[in-house]
Amino acid sequence: MNFTICSFLLLILASFCFSVSNNIKGKKVLVYLPVTGHSHLKFMSTTSNILQEEGYNVTLLLPLIDITLNNTNIPIVKKIKHRINLDIHPGVMRTIIKMGGMASRRQTWTMGSGIYGFDGISHLLSDLYSNICDNIFHMPGLLDRLKAEKYEMGMSEPFFVCGFALFDHLGIDKIISVDSHIGLEGPKIAHGFPVTSSYLPAAFSESSDHMSFVERTRSLYETYLNRKFARLIHNKEIDAMKGVYKGKSTWEELMRLPAYMFTNSNPILDFPYPRPSKFIEIGGIAADEKKHDEVLPESYDHILNLRNRTVLISFGSNAKSIFMPDHMRRSLIIALGMMPDITFIWKYENSSIDIVKEFDPTIKNIVQVDWMPQQALLADPRLDLFVTHGGMASTNEIAFSGKPAVMVPVFGDQTRNSRMLERHGGVLMLRKENLEYPEIVIETILSVLNDPSYAERAQQLATLLRNHPESPKQVFLKYFNFVARFGKPTGIDSNSINVDFIAYYYLDLIAFLLIVAYFAKFLVSHVYSYFCYLRKEKAE
Repeated sequence: MNFTICSFLLLILASFCFSVSNNIKGKKVLVYLPVTGHSHLKFMSTTSNILQEEGYNVTLLLPLIDITLNNTNIPIVKKIKHRINLDIHPGVMRTIIKMGGMASRRQTWTMGSGIYGFDGISHLLSDLYSNICDNIFHMPGLLDRLKAEKYEMGMSEPFFVCGFALFDHLGIDKIISVDSHIGLEGPKIAHGFPVTSSYLPAAFSESSDHMSFVERTRSLYETYLNRKFARLIHNKEIDAMKGVYKGKSTWEELMRLPAYMFTNSNPILDFPYPRPSKFIEIGGIAADEKKHDEVLPESYDHILNLRNRTVLISFGSNAKSIFMPDHMRRSLIIALGMMPDITFIWKYENSSIDIVKEFDPTIKNIVQVDWMPQQALLADPRLDLFVTHGGMASTNEIAFSGKPAVMVPVFGDQTRNSRMLERHGGVLMLRKENLEYPEIVIETILSVLNDPSYAERAQQLATLLRNHPESPKQVFLKYFNFVARFGKPTGIDSNSINVDFIAYYYLDLIAFLLIVAYFAKFLVSHVYSYFCYLRKEKAE
């Protein structure tokens, strides 16, 4: 009897799973993915590959911005079977030349950290994205080609609203937003988020969650600059699509089209803050997927056994070590050479030059590599410390690996990412300007290596992340499949966007109460005066 009931329940469960799978299998998904950098490509391609493995028919639309990534060989991108590559737009090329051409990446080391660096070149960055959008909507035959494919779902980063406008133009009503950042200000503006700068730093901010009066003032200003940056980019995108796109009239309306807004944040890792139910956290999804692919090459086995302690150094794919100013590079070599009992594996992207040997041939503890299996190295117990820039991808990889780190934020969201991880006690932050001083570099690295509490707290954080009730992949697929079956839930957009400043802060109610209080005081005062007068009259 029990066997019959169990069989019946299993049959029902199998039928349900088949029904869900049958509803999504083969659904055509268009992913708008401008080629702007390795981290964006990897993150979006990872989520796209998850969908492809789930049974979706995924196509990447890849308008080229970063010419160094033309004909990219990033493995995760190549896994996506259908890709539409668009050549670089002449306007994009002109803007890149204005920014310094191929040497523009060097600016990452000299520009201000956080939003201050972006603010100085915001007009050029906004030109890049508006030119891309102009190309999408005015390239002969492209829109007709995409319409003919009859895509059923669309996915884009909210760093651009052009993708959402494209989906709307093609008649795609099942739209998903996936943010490779921790959470940009553009979506927050469009969805009526409150300004939380007193306890929550903006994406491109230098603050933490505990701030003094001066720090709160600076955080408010940085939030303003973040929102100004978002408005500039998106308004130029709107201008670029005029004449062809006849749908939504504002970028805020476009930003509200997606059914859900996935962010690369994690509830355990990130600063706690209030958010609408439409915003779903999948932080660590790329790190979780990537760990299954990377295997440590045999050549690294010898390197990791050279000394008792090993440190990995990488500053990511944008702020590469080859772009580091000469005085910083020399100072870093001096600092590392003064710790001869530690092996340093340094990702330096030009293998034709031995920068250590040229500077000081007596230094033997620095191993220069132009590529490395970062996540495989982080998983190896012989690696003791990671010195990194604090990009979102590396931040998640550090957190999930359980390795202590020294984070040297260079630009963009890297300072906020570093502050976020620093509060968990497993890392120290070192400002990039301090790379000029060998003694500060040595002190910071040895502080982490010689204090076992950093490694212990890093492991504690990783244990929590790995044992979370739902993995980022499970969360992503659960909500994506829901949208694939039912579309955007009605009423999921908060009405806060329609509540103005006066109503939000109850200024009208305060004014009403003040008026009532004034008239009440006036009335009481006059009644009291009248009775006083009557008493006086009676006394006389």
